[in-house]
Amino acid sequence: MDGAVAQPLRRILGLLALWHRRASSRTTLRDLPPERLRDIGVTEMDAAREAARPFWEG
Repeated sequence: MDGAVAQPLRRILGLLALWHRRASSRTTLRDLPPERLRDIGVTEMDAAREAARPFWEG
């Protein structure tokens, strides 16, 4: 593959992977029970706020 094409393609694939990780992490956080949230030092309100953020926001 031509270098001029490969570099943008790698960047796009990397961005898609990052978005997928964020969406997955936020879904997992949303589904954690309150006692597990306490174990990791996160309040229910903070977890809900983070889980509600769109995947494209860092």
